[in-house]
Amino acid sequence: MNNKLILTYLILWCLISSSFCQSNETQLETFVVTAQYEKTTKEKAVNKIRVISREKIDALAAVNLGDVLKNELNIRLSQDNILGSFMSLQGISGQNVKILIDGIPIIGRLSGNIDVSQINLNNIERIEIVEGPLSVNYGTDALAGTINLISKKKKNNGFSLDANSYYESTGQYNVDGSLNFKKNNNQFKISGGRNLFDGWSSYDPFFQFPKSRPADTLRSKPWNPKEQIFGSLDHRYLEENFSLRTYVNYFDEQITNRGMPRSPYLETAFDDYYNTWRKDVGTDLNKKLNNGGRIKILTAYNHYKRIKLKYLKDLTTLEQQLTQTSGDQDTTKFDMFISRGSFSKVNGQLNFQIGYEVNIESSLGKRIEGKSQEQSNYAIFGSTKLKANENLILQPALRLAYNSSYKAPPVPSFNVKYSKNNLVFRGSYARGFRAPSLKELYFYFVDINHNIVGNSDLNEETSDNFNIDISWKKIYNQTILNVDGSVFYNNIDNLITLALADESTQQYS
Repeated sequence: MNNKLILTYLILWCLISSSFCQSNETQLETFVVTAQYEKTTKEKAVNKIRVISREKIDALAAVNLGDVLKNELNIRLSQDNILGSFMSLQGISGQNVKILIDGIPIIGRLSGNIDVSQINLNNIERIEIVEGPLSVNYGTDALAGTINLISKKKKNNGFSLDANSYYESTGQYNVDGSLNFKKNNNQFKISGGRNLFDGWSSYDPFFQFPKSRPADTLRSKPWNPKEQIFGSLDHRYLEENFSLRTYVNYFDEQITNRGMPRSPYLETAFDDYYNTWRKDVGTDLNKKLNNGGRIKILTAYNHYKRIKLKYLKDLTTLEQQLTQTSGDQDTTKFDMFISRGSFSKVNGQLNFQIGYEVNIESSLGKRIEGKSQEQSNYAIFGSTKLKANENLILQPALRLAYNSSYKAPPVPSFNVKYSKNNLVFRGSYARGFRAPSLKELYFYFVDINHNIVGNSDLNEETSDNFNIDISWKKIYNQTILNVDGSVFYNNIDNLITLALADESTQQYS
């Protein structure tokens, strides 16, 4: 009997035995908050929400968001050795995927994408993924879907210390930790860590550790070395019906692109350094009222800076100096202020939510037309959840917005959920609107290797999205059988993408 047949018998035996095994354990419910009036179970949510727990993150030994998403259905990741890891959801990528941490958008897109390898998970409790648009709740950049990372919370009084280390034979060395303290209503947390990847090429040994190497032709690698340093400070004040959180996050990354030694003597080389900094500060308030109402207000300021430096390095003395060629050095900065507030009422058959959002983003850099640009967006939104009967829930919603550069139309959406016994049907329609980003409008990058210019005449994107999902779940003691099928349709008008504008000059816009 071969090994494959033995393994097959073992799997079948485990499945059959678990079906008949009696247990007094109860299934733990998974709670979600993304786009909800209040914390609820994912089974009761009108939207289909996929939850990645901390247990699964640890089981995957995932260090960053990309490590988790590459194992998820309907999500694809692409890798660029300079720009990082980018994702697509429902076949759409770039500006149409919204990534949040505790409801706060992440800024600093390169080629329209967020580098998911820069989002560390050491302080994350779970990840909530909503496929399909949440354009009413979160506005622009939420057509394909929304990914919300929820931070950890300490439940018991006293101190706790966590430490993690990770090694991979390709040259990955990670270490992180956190110190938590809770006393009555106050909770404090400090966390940080360092991720180091020393690069990889086909000439590297299977197992390797950092060491000094000759500055020869092997110094240039197809997978570039990368170092990340990150940390956060967090304070929460918690009462039974009130919570207030204040936080500061810091992230520093350097990617090193070592060049090939230059002929004829191989004593010099051009090296590029790509440095990225993220700094976030914010506060988050939640208040539950006696009449069943709830107030949520979050305010945050995000700063993103990316600097590219090019050096001519002497491989004999290891001295280096900045090159003087135009376009070799570059600095780009993005700043965003966001404030979002909502009042929701959950009481009886008819529930509702109303809210506002203020989003002001600015960009500064020599590759931005006019050196600096700013765009702001102001919106009010509302929705109502109607329980037609015990099995049927209807939820219409509407968002009205003002954009400083474009005329924003009303954005409606409609969700329906029907459940009967073990069967759950969810359907949705949403209208989408996206104003062009500052880079798409004003980016200017022309040198000996690049010819890319923005387009200030761009029209806004509009879209329609339809989603249908049917799931069936049956629990047999300790075994859960779940069957799920979904269909989506996206129709985007005036899709904004980088294209060849002039073939004679090879200019892209």
